[in-house]
Amino acid sequence: MPYIRVVYKTNKFDYVSSDLLDGLITMERITKFYRASEERWINVRFDPIRGRGRKYQGPDRRRVAKSKEQEAEKGFIKAKRRIRNGEKPY
Repeated sequence: MPYIRVVYKTNKFDYVSSDLLDGLITMERITKFYRASEERWINVRFDPIRGRGRKYQGPDRRRVAKSKEQEAEKGFIKAKRRIRNGEKPY
């Protein structure tokens, strides 16, 4: 398990596991940690941190999988509409 570099409120440096990092952030024991993926220090008071964002409350934007029957019915309705307009059904 990789360790993450942290700075405590006492300005002491340490390396901790990601599980321990979550607890230290929650208990407000650290001021910052090093996010290797961004190659920079993250200030726990100002920078975005996992689990601290607000929940999205808008409509679900992901495509919902439809059943084969729904897809077939949708295709049938489109074909019927095309025939009614004098077009080819496909």
